[in-house]
Amino acid sequence: MRAILILTLKDLRRRLADPAGLLLNLAIPLVMGAMMYLAFGGRGGDTNAAPVLRILVLDLDQGPVARAITGASGNPEAARRLDMRLVQSREEGLRRLREEEFAALLVLPEGFSKALLDRRQVELELLKNPAQTIMPIVAQQITEVLSLYLSIGARIVGDDGARIRVLFEGEGWTDAAGIAALITSLRDRVIDMRDLLFPPLIEVEKTSAKKDTGGFDLIAWLFPGMVMMGLLFTSVSQMGDLLRESQQGTLRRQLTAPLGAAQVVMAKVLSVAIVVAIAFCLLVAAGRLAFRIHWGALGPLAATGALAVLAATGFAALLFSLVRTERQGDALGGILTMLMSLLGGTFFPIEALPAWMEPLSKLMLSRWGHGALRILAEGGGWEAVSGHLAVLAGIALVCTALGVAFLGRRHLRGAL
Repeated sequence: MRAILILTLKDLRRRLADPAGLLLNLAIPLVMGAMMYLAFGGRGGDTNAAPVLRILVLDLDQGPVARAITGASGNPEAARRLDMRLVQSREEGLRRLREEEFAALLVLPEGFSKALLDRRQVELELLKNPAQTIMPIVAQQITEVLSLYLSIGARIVGDDGARIRVLFEGEGWTDAAGIAALITSLRDRVIDMRDLLFPPLIEVEKTSAKKDTGGFDLIAWLFPGMVMMGLLFTSVSQMGDLLRESQQGTLRRQLTAPLGAAQVVMAKVLSVAIVVAIAFCLLVAAGRLAFRIHWGALGPLAATGALAVLAATGFAALLFSLVRTERQGDALGGILTMLMSLLGGTFFPIEALPAWMEPLSKLMLSRWGHGALRILAEGGGWEAVSGHLAVLAGIALVCTALGVAFLGRRHLRGAL
């Protein structure tokens, strides 16, 4: 045991003397987590944190339908999510689009209301801000929905559109009989379509929550997957050092010392596990400090981290016991890490996978690792994570035992 500890410390000092590789592996999950945090923010249930759609409107029509559109932001509920500003010219709109970070410029063409009420084809023009990514797409989707609703409204109004337009222009109000006929005609159309309109296919029921849970925390759901990716990348990168030493003949020279192959391999695997454990601590700390993720009690978190570290290290040991070169190990390790992340539900819920992939997903160690971390981030404890920890322990035991055994055999044959 003393010989293993001495070899481990020597190997660990050598690995930590050049931390560039470790920092590069940690940068991958941290950068991805930061991008998601900046794109989506924190808790999905925090309505105040939802982005506001800022849009400019150039009203060249000044008609009744255009006034109804530009007055939408006057609704208090809409005003919380929509910042609509009128501009007087296209040049002003384009300038403010560039300088004031609006998502899009909506142009209501001249004669828009008249053409719509007369059931003639008309187009809305939307100029999106190329400097933004998400909100211009939101503006486009809203404009498409608006166009659909206006088209349906024009079809419902039918031939009475011209009469409605005259009323909006302030004329025809003295014709009581004509107004009554118009109302009767619109009423008859709605009644004719009642089988299509009522009852609605979708109903909204408003309930009051008994307790404010803060909403769904998207980052707390995504970042545990990033942590497992970081551990896997780190273990693969660090374990590749075995084959580098093999090419340099360092491992073969160690066979001349009074050391068994198992001791040498165990020291190598243990030093990798320590580096992976350091990576885990750094990633967990980054999640707490940068992304405000609460990992719960220290005991379950430590147990989850230890088993995740052992499972990732065992996976890397088994991988490099089967490949012939470091380049093969790095390439295959990267592919398998991404495959395990995809099938394990790192980027989307496991329930979204096809049914035939579900058995494969259960074999992915990343599923059980980030699953346990997600449970802890949601406030779970020992009882909630016990199942995940049991599977992780099994994966860690099998992979580490097989990896050490295969590496030991290769070392004895002089293949390392």
